[in-house]
Amino acid sequence: MVALIIPQIRISDRLLRKGAALYGFPARKITAIIDQFMTNTGTDVTGVAAAGLDGIALASRMSSEVSNERLAAVAATIMGVTRRVGNELRIGFTEEVIIKANKGLFMVLPAGDQSLLAINLRQDANLGLVRLEARDAARLIGQVLTTVYSPN
Repeated sequence: MVALIIPQIRISDRLLRKGAALYGFPARKITAIIDQFMTNTGTDVTGVAAAGLDGIALASRMSSEVSNERLAAVAATIMGVTRRVGNELRIGFTEEVIIKANKGLFMVLPAGDQSLLAINLRQDANLGLVRLEARDAARLIGQVLTTVYSPN
């Protein structure tokens, strides 16, 4: 017997209000990008979240056991620390962070100037494929949010 667990999609009230009021509901676009990313990576990815650098969750596809809000806050902290390390060591801008644990991996990468993409992976995931797809998804999410939050 095969059990399929489909994570819930959660979208923050902040993005819903801003997006629905100003730009035709961009959260749907972010959700569609997350869905396509998960489709393209198969079972290697167990969860994905888009968040602002302020730690506010924008949209996610995570299992119900994972707190969307805590994940967003932790991912933003990780990104902030690695950016500071990059500046202090003069090694440049953080392109991605990968944490390898004994039961899986966690990846965080920027998605434009003000957001990030956080990804949970299985231990034996095809990291090369996930990294390629993650960069594309992060770029697209960054473009959506640039359109939403641009003053023009």
